[in-house]
Amino acid sequence: MSPRYRSLNYTWEAVYAADFTLDHVRRRGAMIAAGVVARGWSCLVAYDTRFMGNLFARALYADLLARGVQARLAACPTPLPAVYAALERKLADCALVVTARKRPYYYNGLVLIAPPPGMTLGVPDEQPQSSFPPLIDPAPLPPDLPDLRAEYLESLRGVVDLDLIRRVSMTIFVDPMNGTTAGGFTALLGDGGQTRAIEINREPDPHFAKVTPHPAESGLLRLKKLVRESDSHLGLAISADGTALAVIDKSGEQVNLTEVALLLSSYLVRQHRHKGLVLLPPPASDTAFNAARLAAWEEATGIKLELTLDTDARIAELLAQDRPGLLLGLNRDGEISIGRVAAYPDALLAGLLVTEMVARSGGSLRALLDAQRDQLK
Repeated sequence: MSPRYRSLNYTWEAVYAADFTLDHVRRRGAMIAAGVVARGWSCLVAYDTRFMGNLFARALYADLLARGVQARLAACPTPLPAVYAALERKLADCALVVTARKRPYYYNGLVLIAPPPGMTLGVPDEQPQSSFPPLIDPAPLPPDLPDLRAEYLESLRGVVDLDLIRRVSMTIFVDPMNGTTAGGFTALLGDGGQTRAIEINREPDPHFAKVTPHPAESGLLRLKKLVRESDSHLGLAISADGTALAVIDKSGEQVNLTEVALLLSSYLVRQHRHKGLVLLPPPASDTAFNAARLAAWEEATGIKLELTLDTDARIAELLAQDRPGLLLGLNRDGEISIGRVAAYPDALLAGLLVTEMVARSGGSLRALLDAQRDQLK
């Protein structure tokens, strides 16, 4: 069965203390609660590794319950793909997540993930003032809080050929950027295999080492140096929210994500028999991926490719169909969606599939890139 599409219905991000305060958070939570109650939805409350995210989430959870919402609170910091996956398992109808996604550490925010057509929300400053119960000595949390992260990691075992990765002798460095996917890659591969997966920046750090937790903006200097100087096969960086990916080759160079998307699309068709359209943002004029070369790739692979300025809207359109026509979608933010598996961007899934692809080639990402570049000539 194809995954059901849900949109980021509402996003608010603000700087701590200036605008992101408990009062502002609870007022927005009350506005969202009114819409959720009106639709009879249940709501999942989750959070990431940002400063005091768990406490803000607990306050929202208590306020939702007080307003009659059937709510559940995540047990631990959770990647956004894991929240989407929980909604796919029908754990709730919608989710309210305390996160500023890939913004710098001094931001936090709220994200509402809702089924289409979502809900229309007003501006909190225009809403009547609400009175909130005090948060002194809150009631104990229920003992059965769902561990969304563990269930999400378990679901990936059925999608990726982890045994193949373990059998091939490779060394991989993974940088989860002190975010919600820390420990996930190594937990999935386990011990005893031939492949060594080494995670850096895996310790919980609400400040993300003062680096913007986005692979496209951080530079990834440490990861690149480690991959290059250790003669490793591959480096992967995953944004703190678990949605954006970067790939580093053995020379320590960051691979253009358009190249990664084309490689992975061909692999999914050939090895996993996926079908559908590949969506990419138009390449920059100074890259090797001009229209003629991309047309040559289409002809060589037989895969339909579409370039669109509003990649997110087009991905949403395809994923919202009864039979989603998306093979793979890449947006300008470095987020990759694998249409047949997940109706949402998932960097850990994409990174594991890249690793599986490299393992099947004998551990040589460079050989795959060179072969594809020959197709683009």
